[in-house]
Amino acid sequence: MMSKLRFVKYWFSGILVLLLTSCTSLNTKVGGLLNLDTDLQLTFTVNADVNPDDNKTPSPLIIRMYELKSPTQFKNANFIDIYERDAEILGGDMLTKQSLKPVQPGENRKESFVLSKETKYVGLFAEFLKYKDAKYKLIIPVAQTNVVSSSAKIQLSGNRIIIL
Repeated sequence: MMSKLRFVKYWFSGILVLLLTSCTSLNTKVGGLLNLDTDLQLTFTVNADVNPDDNKTPSPLIIRMYELKSPTQFKNANFIDIYERDAEILGGDMLTKQSLKPVQPGENRKESFVLSKETKYVGLFAEFLKYKDAKYKLIIPVAQTNVVSSSAKIQLSGNRIIIL
């Protein structure tokens, strides 16, 4: 009886250590061994003044999400380059792209994504009406084959997209 109790105690301790170890590492070997997907959760906080037009009226905003192998080309590209020729400009750095549902002024929402296994960074590109003085892009590093999803809080205010 005592050996069964000891076995159960060690078994639960081993499982607990395995779970704690897998949760503490961003790019965990446990996730890779289990062939888990790479998950990302984005929380958007959109201020009421987002994407003002010439009359300072807030407008819905389209955000593109790029899955990237490397952030270099995305970081170096300007607004027009990404807006008009993203595939050409980002080249081999870009794995996939998707346009998210437009965010509305004053909206708060969460979106979850399953990313490609090769994705190391996510680039967000906001299509602001007045882009010349805007902060229109940001880069989020992601943990590949993560056990606990990567997450980021994004704030959109005026002509700025920032990570909190």
